[in-house]
Amino acid sequence: MNSKLLLKMQKRIFILCWIAYSLSYFCRVNISIALPYIQKMLECSNAALGFLGSSLFIVYAAGQLINGYIGDRVESRKFVFIGLAFSALINIFFGFAKSLPLMIILWGVNGFFQSMLWGPIMKNLSCWFPSREKNKIAIKISTTMVAGYIMAWGLSGIIITRTSWQWAFFVPGIIVMSFAVLWYIMARNRPEEVGLTLEDDSRPKEKSIDNKQPMTLWQVICSTKLLFVMIACIVQGFVRDGITLWSPKFLMETQKIPVKIMASLVVVIPAANFLGVLLAGWLNNKSNNDEKLASIIMFSAGAIFCIGLFEFGGISPYVCLFFLCCSSALMSGANTLLVSIIPLSYIKYNRVSAIAGLLDFCCYIGSGTTGILTGFIVDKSGWTGVMLSWIIAALIGVLSISAAWIEQKGLVRKRLETSEIK
Repeated sequence: MNSKLLLKMQKRIFILCWIAYSLSYFCRVNISIALPYIQKMLECSNAALGFLGSSLFIVYAAGQLINGYIGDRVESRKFVFIGLAFSALINIFFGFAKSLPLMIILWGVNGFFQSMLWGPIMKNLSCWFPSREKNKIAIKISTTMVAGYIMAWGLSGIIITRTSWQWAFFVPGIIVMSFAVLWYIMARNRPEEVGLTLEDDSRPKEKSIDNKQPMTLWQVICSTKLLFVMIACIVQGFVRDGITLWSPKFLMETQKIPVKIMASLVVVIPAANFLGVLLAGWLNNKSNNDEKLASIIMFSAGAIFCIGLFEFGGISPYVCLFFLCCSSALMSGANTLLVSIIPLSYIKYNRVSAIAGLLDFCCYIGSGTTGILTGFIVDKSGWTGVMLSWIIAALIGVLSISAAWIEQKGLVRKRLETSEIK
């Protein structure tokens, strides 16, 4: 009886978590479709518009560190409810905003409440599922990215063409606020709250390598040459979210695509991103779980497709969209390797959570930079300059992750030599 009820509750919790994070995108990336209309209303430059798009990324990055720490110390059910409810309210307020400074402030605050979701949701899932199932659960929850983007871009495009850009914020706000209430009523923090017990498998002991005095986070970063990976995370966020944020405007201005058609076309990008995540997992398996080697391949291919976009993107809208999709997909795959898989290797230092948060923080630093810098580049040198910036960023990613891979091989070689001497 206990096992059947536990299975039922596990399904309920997973579905609630999946819907919660999918809907969070509805209140986050809806702005991409609305940007051209906001710019027309405010009559502002692309650089100014870039500050608006980046405000969420920058605050979200800082919020990851703050709320990630708090999230381990409070109930996930309440924390996620607060994040969803206030993100919904901010979207509704945003629809009434008439000035760029107010919009930037509101969208930045939205980023803070959005940062309250991912960590507590993963914590909630970890309480309900045993360690042996967590890789499977992590893959399933990653599909929220696809659902979220398709819903946000697809529905926002339909809403705007039939009403006004303001309703692309009113509607998500109302829907997410309604679900936030449902979440609070139906979600539970752990099986014990409903009289259930989770029979978990053995977990690794929380000790540092060789059972010595635990290393500080900075010592771990320096000893494993993590700075190279951090650089790769920054440029990956720059390219991936640069495409995510600016692709609707990019296609409208370079390919002269009407907004009705554009809104239907860009939903292909998140679907491509999901394929990139699957490709990253396949490559990692083929490279014997050498995630850095797999990352080198993903970054190199991404750089090639960015070059292809620069050289052949003007042939037709579909060719342009093809290169955008491939570039974004490969960077999304690299993101999975960098932020989800690499941190798992730090279990021996008992620093998985800290490293995951740090690398995710770096990704969103790149995401925040791309909004501001891309808008500035468009105003100064057009979209050609933007494509060049994506190429340069992808090549920096290749070099940095290659350096991390070489350093890793050197560390492994030293350990083998040391063990042979002993």
